[in-house]
Amino acid sequence: MNIHLRYSIRVATKINIEAMTKLHCESFRPNENVPIMLGPRYVKATYRWFVTSKRAYALVAEDEDGIKGLIAVCDGPFTYPMFMACLGEFFFSLIRHPSLLLNRSLWRRLFRRPNVSKASRKIADQPGFAQMIIGAVDKNIRGKGVFPDLVKATISISRKRGSWAIRAGIYKSNQPSRRVFIKEGWIKTPELETEDTVFYVYYLDPTFPRLLGLISKDN
Repeated sequence: MNIHLRYSIRVATKINIEAMTKLHCESFRPNENVPIMLGPRYVKATYRWFVTSKRAYALVAEDEDGIKGLIAVCDGPFTYPMFMACLGEFFFSLIRHPSLLLNRSLWRRLFRRPNVSKASRKIADQPGFAQMIIGAVDKNIRGKGVFPDLVKATISISRKRGSWAIRAGIYKSNQPSRRVFIKEGWIKTPELETEDTVFYVYYLDPTFPRLLGLISKDN
């Protein structure tokens, strides 16, 4: 933990939903985040899912003044189960803002998929492959070690939950976050790359790359 800041990292609960929603809304712009495009109510619904679903968990970095950082992870692919859990708020957003129906960026990001090759689908859908969904840190303390500490904490939590690996999709333009994953030893995986997103993987089980077909059985 960064010696210049005093904070603890723990699993988030329902009482943290409001604070996490606030931090999320302060951290992202509409053009870079689907929940923000859909509005605060939809953002809140996603965090409710993170802390109540058996498929996912969220961690928060907290000091005496409140939550300063967060990260959320699903034990597997998250797009469909989270979308279905938040479906009511999704339709509410469309009713309130009909222009969203014509927002091509929204639909492209909402249903973005890895490259459609057989190999990439096998990798993306493999059981035991957790996925980091979102991470955010208070803008006043970014670069102070909070996000790397949250990333490290996911390794311990996901291992306890039985995951074999964790993948994180980062926008290609987000160089600060990309540097965190590279420094922490996560492996860039081109097989999962999308038009605007690069993926990094941390293997909790060293045999998992071979199962995914990323390492030849002869090696």
